[in-house]
Amino acid sequence: MHSLISRRYFSVLVALSIALAVPARAATPASDAAYAEGQALMAGKHLPEAAQKFEAAVASDPGSAAAWYALAVARRRLGECTSAIAAYRRYALLEPQKPEPYYGLGLCLRETGDKLASIDALKRYIAMEKEPNSQKWVDNAREILTELGAHEAAAPAPPPPAPTAQGEGGKGGTAGKTEAEKPSPAELTEARTLRDRGHIDEAIAKYQQAIEADPKRLGVRTTLGELLLQVHRDDEAIDAFRAALERNPTYLQALYDLAFALRVRDRQAEAVDAYQRYIKLRPSDPDAYYGLARSLQKLGRKADAKKAYENYLALEKRPGEKRWVASAQTQLRTLKGP
Repeated sequence: MHSLISRRYFSVLVALSIALAVPARAATPASDAAYAEGQALMAGKHLPEAAQKFEAAVASDPGSAAAWYALAVARRRLGECTSAIAAYRRYALLEPQKPEPYYGLGLCLRETGDKLASIDALKRYIAMEKEPNSQKWVDNAREILTELGAHEAAAPAPPPPAPTAQGEGGKGGTAGKTEAEKPSPAELTEARTLRDRGHIDEAIAKYQQAIEADPKRLGVRTTLGELLLQVHRDDEAIDAFRAALERNPTYLQALYDLAFALRVRDRQAEAVDAYQRYIKLRPSDPDAYYGLARSLQKLGRKADAKKAYENYLALEKRPGEKRWVASAQTQLRTLKGP
């Protein structure tokens, strides 16, 4: 099972945020070259290296829809759904009439535990996909919807959001909305668009309004928490994750994010508790053991940290995680001593 949040979450997401805030421009030779190299690496199944090339391509040309889509696919195949989701959304903004991103987006949202958003994405894909040779993927999307407990019939795809002008991200909000009214898909799309374009404060406000309108949307709470973490508002993020867990103590995404946030804030004893709760629910996820080991090590619990690192190394088989395998091995040697 893929991890809910990559340990490279901040570096990748911050890089994406910077790129997304840059206006689109004509393709550059550097972008074209990096994209071509990435395609060749993808064909050879060298996914980590391909993803790095696609990241270089979008950094050089944030308006390259093809590079964003390729980056999303590479990250999804690597099991790095957090960064894949951001790339799929960027592609959807650049190519609003194309159905392709919504299939992969739906799969990744399902993997991260955001069931409602996954259903929305897959239904949009089914509604938009008209190519006969894509029927296999439409059928797959319908099967996933059935697994998620949704009706197979697809809802009409909403029109793409109008581009948000610089400085106007906070307009068109929820003025006059009663507490009984729930946030519409368009409102949540606006919040995501603001986030992806780098209007962080406006996006946070939109997510907060959406939560006030419908407190049961746990996925919105965790998305808000992750955004707050990105801008180093860690205590607020922790509150957001805890609020989600109060409504559903087994909500995996919020539980992992909470453990990560507590570790970032150096609240190691609380982080250990959250990691252990997560591991009980998903014992096959290697990432949690790495985070647990780091927190235990900082608490001076060497024997427990050693066991957690060993569990991580026994479970970690993903080719893109060699850096973290090497780190765990180094820490183990340190714990064992000369």
